[in-house]
Amino acid sequence: MEELNLVEPSIDYKDDVLNFLAEVKVADEGEPWQYAGMASIEESNSYEDWVQAKKDEANGINLPDGYVPASTYLCVRLSDNKVIGICSIRHELNDYLLNYWGHIGQSIRPDERGKGYGTKQLSLALDKCMELGIDNVLVACNEKNNASSRTIKKFLGEYENTVQCGDEILQRYWINLDKIRNLNK
Repeated sequence: MEELNLVEPSIDYKDDVLNFLAEVKVADEGEPWQYAGMASIEESNSYEDWVQAKKDEANGINLPDGYVPASTYLCVRLSDNKVIGICSIRHELNDYLLNYWGHIGQSIRPDERGKGYGTKQLSLALDKCMELGIDNVLVACNEKNNASSRTIKKFLGEYENTVQCGDEILQRYWINLDKIRNLNK
């Protein structure tokens, strides 16, 4: 597996991230998880506005109603500096996030799926959760997204329940980072 790194969004990655978004629009069209984990980039007026909004969000500044501080990262393959994935880590959970979406949202670039990058990105995101002091991480995925549920289970994700959020049916899992630490000893 090639080495990956999580980096904060910046202007340096503009073209690559916009190409990523274009790929998702085609590959996942009509899927309920189409923009899952993409940190609302599809709703932004411009890439530059999105980068600034993500910086603000990480610092708890100018948060829209119902949002919590969250860090967004681009998952970059070091060998070619290509953006492989996007993930967001919510620093805390409000009632809505606790009942539905959880701490982490992630997406893998369509042409890079099935290569283990989702597992590696989630591993890196869980490391960030440890840094934030989050020991029990809630992760949810659409019940039809088998790749995501398999990835979550690789990290000892314990199924809690299935809930409906609008038109989407979500499976919710808890990942206990102490268990993972103990396994790695």
